[in-house]
This record gives sequence, C-alpha cells and structure tokens, in this order.
Amino acid sequence: MTIIDATVGVALLCVPFEGTGRWGERRQVERCKAERAIVDFDPSGLDGAERETFTRLAHRGVVDLERLLLKGAVRREPVRFVVSARVDMSRTFGRTVLLPLRRVKSREAPYLHETVHALLPSPHRSTWLTEGLACYLESWVAENVGGYDAHVFSGAGDRRIHEAARGHLRSARGRHVLPWVGVTGEPPRLFEDRAGVARPFYVLAHSFTKYLVERLGLSIVVGLAGGRNPEEALARLTGRDAAAWRADWLSASPRAQR
Repeated sequence: MTIIDATVGVALLCVPFEGTGRWGERRQVERCKAERAIVDFDPSGLDGAERETFTRLAHRGVVDLERLLLKGAVRREPVRFVVSARVDMSRTFGRTVLLPLRRVKSREAPYLHETVHALLPSPHRSTWLTEGLACYLESWVAENVGGYDAHVFSGAGDRRIHEAARGHLRSARGRHVLPWVGVTGEPPRLFEDRAGVARPFYVLAHSFTKYLVERLGLSIVVGLAGGRNPEEALARLTGRDAAAWRADWLSASPRAQR
C-alpha cells in the first residue's frame, strides 16, 4: 500500500517482490520504494512499521548527502539497499548497499556511511580519504541534519573525533596504522582485523579528513575524494603535500570538540 509520511512528505510503496541475488538466484523480498531509495528486505525479521521507518531514513539520508556531495549535479537513479540476515558486514557495490538485518533492526546500521560510498565513487586507492570522508559525513549529517550515526568504530561522533584520535595515537595499534593515513594504500588486515586495525585506522582517517574539511572546505575535500590521485591534487591545490598537512594535524593543539 502507499503511505504518505506527513512529517517529511515521502510517498512509500511496499510490496512483495521477486528479486535476484548476487549469484543470480531468485528470491522473494519485501521491496519498499521511495523517491531516492529502494530497499529490499528479507520477508521476515522486520515488521511493516520497521521496514517503512528504515526506508524513510534511507531516503532522507540519500537526499541529505546528495545536497552535500552533488551541489546541483544531475541526480542518478535511486540508491538500492539490501537488508538481509545473510549479509554479515555492511558493504557497497556500485549504487547497491548491503546491510545486516540485525543492525537495521537495532538502529546500528551504517547506512549513511555506505550511502556516501554509493554516491561518490572513489577511482583511487587512498583508503584513508574514502573511509575518512564516509565516516565524517555519517557523523556530521547525523549530528546536524538528521538520521543516526552507527558508531561502528567510535562513540565519539564528529564533535569529539579529534579527541578519540589522540587516544588512539597513544596506543601501539594507532601508531601501527598511522603510516597509512594520508598516503595511497591501506594497512594489512584492514578487513580481517576490525578491532585491532580497522578501528584505529577509521578513527584517524575521520579525524584527518575532518581537519582538512575545517581548513579547506567540504567541496575541496569531496573533489579530492572523487579524483584519481587525491594526494597529488592536494599538493597542487594548496602548495603543500599530504605529509605536511598530516604533520600539522598531528601537531595541532589538543582541544575538546564542542
């Protein structure tokens, strides 16, 4: 049935649908459609109200992030989300976002983070910027516009991320991943060791990206993230290479984020 949400004016259509899985298999899903988001849910695990609530969140997240990232550019097709118990970890493939059903149910799914990946392809291997920008926008949008922050790697949010980064830099794990912040590549076992490698790396990448946004502006950093060589472009635009920017970030005076 079609439901009009009087709060945000979003028309939703939720119906059973036979979809195609990643390996070509046919499976039944509950598909909910809004203007900027299509969500395929497992038939069980969430009730109708939960499915509608998440579809509104996904739609609003896409709209809010498009305003920040596209700046008047022509919008493409809606972002597709797949919410399933068969998904073990949130991932994005093109404009399709995969989310674990249990995390959607508990409102801990990093849907804003993954939507950034869907809207802003990264044709480079500078993982610090790809993930740092997604972390930054997830937290900033949740704190200043709407939706929620999944807090996958830190409960600091955006306001206290520099403080969280300083804490990681005092640890051996933080110092171990630091060399991959601001350079091409990623630390070994980033996806295998989520607590020991991914957690400090994502926090440091978020903090460094936020530092650049605070000094250069979001549009510049988004442009870097969408280019083929962010470090080279950063040096060309600012006259200072990424190593110099990272040194400034590391030496910045400690202060509580307000």
